Amino acid sequence: MGKFRFTALIQHTTFSVIINENEPLLIKDVQHFLERSAPKDAYYGHNDFELRTVSMRPNECPNGHAHCQHLILGTSEIVPVIDGNPLLGEFQRVFLVELDEPKPRQIAIQVMGL
Repeated sequence: MGKFRFTALIQHTTFSVIINENEPLLIKDVQHFLERSAPKDAYYGHNDFELRTVSMRPNECPNGHAHCQHLILGTSEIVPVIDGNPLLGEFQRVFLVELDEPKPRQIAIQVMGL
């Protein structure tokens, strides 16, 4: 299989990919951190449908918090792979993180040989 790397690019602004430890209490800590950083019940101009005039869809949901949380987590990760094995640390895992309502999502994957 050789050496290559893959890049995962999330094609949404309320969904993220991260590398972190798959430990249940840490996952809860990250959820609480995101909730404190951009609380769902705070005011977001993005959610003010009386003022907002662009990027509107029928049945638009108020998700300004999810967009702000996405800024913290980011849009892509790169993982090197050798002989079919991802070069991740002992506790590192790749996670997809839904920050809004569950819905179909798209991820672009690019594979590059080294």
